[in-house]
Amino acid sequence: MIDSLAGYRSPSMISDTELGESLNTFIAQTLNALSTPGSNAPAFFADPDIAVSGSALGEHFMGIEAAQRGIALVAASDIQWEPRLVVSWMRGDIAWAQIRIDGHTVEDGTSVGVPYEVTGIFHRDEDRWTWLYWGGGEPQENSRL
Repeated sequence: MIDSLAGYRSPSMISDTELGESLNTFIAQTLNALSTPGSNAPAFFADPDIAVSGSALGEHFMGIEAAQRGIALVAASDIQWEPRLVVSWMRGDIAWAQIRIDGHTVEDGTSVGVPYEVTGIFHRDEDRWTWLYWGGGEPQENSRL
């Protein structure tokens, strides 16, 4: 489920309902592909300027080939990625979003939901979205920095 952040407003927030829904749909399609081993998940990260950063193993991928290899590994990990909250902004043809996700995985034989947060930057070319940047991480209960 994708919700909005009630009461929060900014001049750059996407106010066009159809445009906002198209970005939310693109994000949901990406997460669905990331949840499906053998899917087309890497195709969502095909912009020449793509950069991906994650938190599990210090992932830092820049450029299409490296990003798509990394994304293919994520898609093969059998994590179910469920969007919980998306707040998005846009200027010109560049949009960015704060995305809160539950990553469903199995630990010690038990299904668990792990909070995950992504800062996404997107480019819109006519009616097509592409990822420019995925910066993801797991919030820590005991912050070290």
